[in-house]
Amino acid sequence: MGHYAPLAVLLPVRLQEIAPDAKETVFALVSGAGAVVAMVVGPVAGALSDRTIGRFGRHPWTLGGAALAAAALVFLAGQRTAAGTLAGWCAAQAGLNTMQASLTAELADQVPVRQRATVAGWMGITAGSALLPVFAVTRVVSGTGPAFLLTGAVVLLFAAVFALLTFRPSAAPRRSQPSPGPGPGRPGRLHRADFLWAWTSRALFFTGWSLATVYVLYYLVDEVRYEQRFPGKTGADGVLEVSVVFTAVLVVSALLSGVVSDRTGRRRGMAVGGSAVVTAGIMMWALWPSWPAVLVGTALLAVGHGAFLSVDQALVTQVLPTAAHRARDLGVVNISYTGPQALAPFVAGPVVTSLGGYETLFVVAAALTLLAGLTVRNVRGVG
Repeated sequence: MGHYAPLAVLLPVRLQEIAPDAKETVFALVSGAGAVVAMVVGPVAGALSDRTIGRFGRHPWTLGGAALAAAALVFLAGQRTAAGTLAGWCAAQAGLNTMQASLTAELADQVPVRQRATVAGWMGITAGSALLPVFAVTRVVSGTGPAFLLTGAVVLLFAAVFALLTFRPSAAPRRSQPSPGPGPGRPGRLHRADFLWAWTSRALFFTGWSLATVYVLYYLVDEVRYEQRFPGKTGADGVLEVSVVFTAVLVVSALLSGVVSDRTGRRRGMAVGGSAVVTAGIMMWALWPSWPAVLVGTALLAVGHGAFLSVDQALVTQVLPTAAHRARDLGVVNISYTGPQALAPFVAGPVVTSLGGYETLFVVAAALTLLAGLTVRNVRGVG
């Protein structure tokens, strides 16, 4: 919610109010700067988390990051300038990615390999689901200021609940099953190559995903003509309706994919299939900018996203270079997600305004997600 609600609705709406004639450019600057901060903070916070594990495990980093993010979101609630919004979002990204670096490592710390895709499926639902945050910021409260406050409160509340429910009063955190690492017959060089291929596949996938989704609100308003098609509704209403479809399908896809992957041991094949389905969904948006096509394409995006994210997250934890530096390495993995956030607005803005519009943008995004599926096939140490 801390990531998605601002990026999908709150920042675009706020910046449309601040700079209506340059909304795409200003949004690109704000979101891109925040993503650059995320790229730096994730690995650093992860490395520090690895070094400071003690009686409270990784929870101090989770709670500290949540507190910083909440404070930054409160600050954003009162901002009415582009500079203030940029500063607030950078601070929010620093907190959110400190929190995420700690939380992501918990999958490798606590969950056996044979269950990781199933658990990652549940994590994928929360990471990919847009319904709750969009509903909260468009229906529960009115205005971007109160919505920023609500988002900050939810981030801090649920981080505290997680820490309380998972705290184990011991000298060190439980690590139920370490990442395999290079074993007999698996030289370190080959294991590092698997890690690199897995990282590259994620980077390609999320670059395509970010390009396709960075301007969803503007796409619905300017290209699909949602507000003209449905008088009395706003673009935010359209994002909410898309989110309902996405979430309903994602829940089934992510959970089913995770269970099947754990039972069969297949990771790569399902990731390839997921990326292909996402490609098909993006092409629906590219070729038919109509409301029915948007909904069908959204359903395909949800099927593919759920399949790819659940099995790929499990795959990555199985090819980490060392168990002693999990959070650091997963912070590096997180760059494959935050990096595309930084790149996408700067690429998407000029494409939409000067180089072919949304059709060209979506074709490029589809090509990247398809290439992601082909790349993951090079990971040899996982089935």
